Amino acid sequence: IHHVNEKHKAHFPTEQSRIESLGGKVHIPPKNPMGSRVIARSALHREDVGLAMSRSIGDWEWTAIGVIPDPDVVVLDLGQFWSENKIEGGAKVVAVAGSDGLFDARRVEFVANHLAYGLFEDRSPNGGGGRELANRLINVGKKLVDMASPLKEEWYRDDITFIAKVIEL
Repeated sequence: IHHVNEKHKAHFPTEQSRIESLGGKVHIPPKNPMGSRVIARSALHREDVGLAMSRSIGDWEWTAIGVIPDPDVVVLDLGQFWSENKIEGGAKVVAVAGSDGLFDARRVEFVANHLAYGLFEDRSPNGGGGRELANRLINVGKKLVDMASPLKEEWYRDDITFIAKVIEL
């Protein structure tokens, strides 16, 4: 695991400060601070609503109270990464992005281990081609989502974004 972005939770000091400075309220459950919510009056729903994240794309009415759509953007020099880590030609590296629905439920190491096992265990005499690798990636992604938030009628299932890109040298 080379790089992990910061999580953005409403109760983290920089996020909470921005939200409260714009008139937003942050509710922090004493027994579960990671369950913090940005509380606002929703014009659409005509009631107070809690949003689980402090950054969100598309929640326009929340922007006025500090819920912003700004992502962290990190640029990694893959050439430098490959040479510093002595990765040989023909190796595969996986770039992964996922939402809180995945990474609040599963540690980064868990996701990395499942991806490595699911993608790179040799399942065919020649290691599998592009289509086989793509199918493995889809199947591993589905399993990770199911492990993060099992689909059961009586449970709430968070929306989960999972993106992975295999990069070959």
